[in-house]
Amino acid sequence: MRKLVYAAAFACALTTAIPAQAQDPKTLGIVALLANDALNIDVIAGATDAATKAGWEVKVTDTQASADQANAAMSSFAVQGVDAIFVLAFASSAIGSGLQAARQADIPVATWGGEIVDGIVVTTSGEQVGEDSVNYLLEQVGDEANILALTFHPGKLCIDRGVAFDKGVEGKPGLDITYSEITVPGQVQNGNALASAWLTRHPAGGDKPLGIWSCWDEPMTGAVAALRQAGRTDVKTVSINGSPQALQLVKDGDMTATVWQPAYEEGKQVFETILEAIEAGDSWEPKVITIPGVVVSSENVDEFMAEHPAK
Repeated sequence: MRKLVYAAAFACALTTAIPAQAQDPKTLGIVALLANDALNIDVIAGATDAATKAGWEVKVTDTQASADQANAAMSSFAVQGVDAIFVLAFASSAIGSGLQAARQADIPVATWGGEIVDGIVVTTSGEQVGEDSVNYLLEQVGDEANILALTFHPGKLCIDRGVAFDKGVEGKPGLDITYSEITVPGQVQNGNALASAWLTRHPAGGDKPLGIWSCWDEPMTGAVAALRQAGRTDVKTVSINGSPQALQLVKDGDMTATVWQPAYEEGKQVFETILEAIEAGDSWEPKVITIPGVVVSSENVDEFMAEHPAK
């Protein structure tokens, strides 16, 4: 009788263990460019909320803008056997070994800003908000102006935005563009230093209007601080992301405009598209998601902040 009881208990344990194993949650591995950047935070939040709703777990690795760390993180996720990988703001050409590891493990990869290549099922584009930003800046300074452009080529979103900037200023010989590359970490301090040096070379009262363009908000916050330190109010400033700090600077009149990018919604839609790609299997056609942004200036900042209280 005792043997029968043990046998029955073992059989019961076996039948309960199998469904529990079958119901183990899937995992999304997120490879962040800068996990403490406001836009990265919003993208991660959007993807995480959508993944959690679908019953997935989420793991995040911060690369501090290092492509080597991004490749290492992707390879680590592949070894761990995650069910999908989401890479934030790296060019596809920079994550070749990570993509290879994911392909070998048959793990779909999504990117936030990045080219569609083998293994990537969905990405987003940053060109639209870049176009919106340069168009607004040129509305403010005209086609005869001196402009400081703060760029960042390790980041794919900044590359896309920079392409849009270049297209916007192309064929305008009256524009004198100074390109300066931001370094990360230390993007705020670097933005401050680059802007300070540029302001010294372009004193107030010159013969051309002045403007500063940044491919994302954090370097611009440093540039705005440089303007304050120099007591300058003659420079138009436009950046991209719509971070809480940038929105407040616009509201306070210290910054001309920021182009808000709907990063949370992008993260959400990317994860939902990952699910579609997994379900479709070999029949899936890679997809590019484009969601229009919003130019936030003194004209609409109060209304915008009221509509987006989380900002």
